[in-house]
Amino acid sequence: MSRVEQFNDIIKNGLAEVIIGEVEAPNFLITVSRVDCSADLAIARVFVSILPENFSGTALKKLRNKSGVLVKLLKNKTKIIKVPRLIWLIDEDLKKMAEFDKTMEEIKEDNF
Repeated sequence: MSRVEQFNDIIKNGLAEVIIGEVEAPNFLITVSRVDCSADLAIARVFVSILPENFSGTALKKLRNKSGVLVKLLKNKTKIIKVPRLIWLIDEDLKKMAEFDKTMEEIKEDNF
């Protein structure tokens, strides 16, 4: 496992833990699905999935507003000296997989 991949895992797991305690999410669930850091570890694209999906905008806004606090907590939790700048993005992979599964089910039903 490369240094960047290890760093991605550390950030992903650390953020997953600090988000639970810091971001109020009474009506939705935030899951950190993956983190992609740049080669120089200066920027981290954090992909999150939000359930239900109609709260995606609200959740992203909350995450972006709390970025400073989350970085501070992440720094303390992981002992990372310089936490990268976090860019919050919605992970579309789960949505695509659900659409794919639905299509496969429709094909299966048509064939039987």
